[in-house]
This record gives sequence, C-alpha cells and structure tokens, in this order.
Amino acid sequence: MSKIQIVVTMDCERPTSDTHAAASGPPNLEKAEIWTRAYADIAAEFSFPVTYFIHPEVAVAQADLFRELESDGHCLGLHLHAWRFDARFQCEFGGLTEAQSRTMLAEASQMWRQAFGTDPLYFRQGTLSANDSLFRVLADLGFRGGSVSLPGRVFPDKHAVWAGAPLDPHRGHSIFRQLEGDLDFANMPISVDTSELHHRDGRQFYWDLRPDFDGLDYATMARNIVAQIQERSPAVPCINMLTHNDHDFADEQGRVCRNFRTVLIEITAACREATLTPVSATLADICDQVLAQSIKPATFDPSGGRVFLDVDDRPQ
Repeated sequence: MSKIQIVVTMDCERPTSDTHAAASGPPNLEKAEIWTRAYADIAAEFSFPVTYFIHPEVAVAQADLFRELESDGHCLGLHLHAWRFDARFQCEFGGLTEAQSRTMLAEASQMWRQAFGTDPLYFRQGTLSANDSLFRVLADLGFRGGSVSLPGRVFPDKHAVWAGAPLDPHRGHSIFRQLEGDLDFANMPISVDTSELHHRDGRQFYWDLRPDFDGLDYATMARNIVAQIQERSPAVPCINMLTHNDHDFADEQGRVCRNFRTVLIEITAACREATLTPVSATLADICDQVLAQSIKPATFDPSGGRVFLDVDDRPQ
C-alpha cells in the first residue's frame, strides 16, 4: 500500500427555519451558499474535491450552485433525513419499513431529477441511520454507492447501530448491513479512530475527523487512523471525513473553519509520516474501485464461532 485516498464530504441540510431550531442545518439558504462555497475553497487549497450530499429540497432550491460545483469537479449525492422530508415519519431513515424507504427514496429522486435532470447515483442518510434493508433498497433503485455507515456508532434511539461494521470501502450486503456483500453498491464508511471506544448517555462511538468537535487532538487522531488503515491494508485505502453546511467556513477565525484546515493539514502530514501519498478522490472514484474488485465468496464456519466467556465453559 503506497497511497491513501482522501475524500472530503459535506451533508447539505435544509435550513432550520424549515425544519426544527435544534436540528443540524444552516439558518437560511443565503448563508448556506456562502458556507458551502467556502468549504470547497478550503478543500481546494489542498487539491481535494468535495463530495456533497444534498437534501432534495436544497437540491431544488440551490440547483444552480450545485451544478456549478459539479462542473468544477465536485461530486453530488442525495441526502435524506426521513422526518425532515416527510413529517408523517417521526424517525430517522432506519426507522422506516422497506416499503416506506423505497417510496421516500423514489419521491426524493424525483425532486433530484427536477433539480439536475438525472437520477441520483450516490447516497448518505441523516445520522447514518439504517436497518438491514438499506443496501438492498439502494441497489434496487439504481444507486451505485454511498457513504452510509459509521463504524462503532451505537445510537439505538436514532436507529443507527454500526457495531462491528467494516471499516473500509466494500460492497453492501443484501440482508445484513454489518457485513461485506456482493451487491452492485459500494459503501464508503466514515473513517474513525478505533483506538478507544467512547460511551456517553447510553450511546457508544469512535471519534471521527469532522471539524465540528471542540478540544480534540486531530493530529493524534489522524496518525492513529492512518496507522490503522496501513495495518489493515485494504484493497481501497481511504480516509472519509464529513461535516454539515451549518458552519461558517467563510469565517477564517471561526473554530470550525480553523479545525477544518487543521484536519486537512494533519491528514496530509500523517500520510507522509507513514511514507504514504495522500491522493484526492470523490465518492465516485471510490465506488469505481470497489465495484471493480472481484466479489469475495461468502464463507460459513460450521463450528458456529463459539465464544467461551469463562474458563469453566471450555470443553474438557
């Protein structure tokens, strides 16, 4: 392994004036446009394009902005919070039945076609909320890839449980979301530092590299993530970091803006310290590589993979 691909992403939410004051998202579309452009400008300083995941209402309202960004080499994908798209559903995406998720994605895709004249090919759902039908539904509807998992996240109240999920890009599984599968759908997980699993308020998670956080040691996190990827040596080495369009990336002195530059500096430095070349990429690039890999045949352990929890449980 001689390189790691760096994928910079942003979830583009509806303005909070249209959803809920406590929800993620910009206060209005005017600020959202300024902050979205500024995010791309900072990423460009490091020669990184951005993969934008856009809520369908935002895609319609800001179609010209995102067409321009796409023409500049950025990648566009669909973003959905179930409750923000249809108030009848007071849940995130993983709380929908398979039929409901198909219907919602079809309606959202129709809005995407209204905005861009094409079908959406890439997807990320809000809060990384999912159930076991997710990959199957997305593949059936013609999506070729997404960034739909956050390994280690266990937020049961949000229907977001990714304990034990694959850490590196892989094909989705048709019936069990925590396994690699054989679908023609590539998933690029959010990159996490697995050195310590954190617990808070009944939830658990690994830290990731989003610039939103306050007081994190991004240099150590970046080195840890690079070292962990290097040890795993996956077929498609990738660092995938994210944020939302609710931060003022045009404010050079703002905490999140400064953090964003720090994250990109530290990712780049960590790669070079490990004698790896950081390479710019979008989700589309990662999907191309995953789908070009041969499908791994499923294996089954007839022993059942028994785990002995106590010395006295072991067979004599």
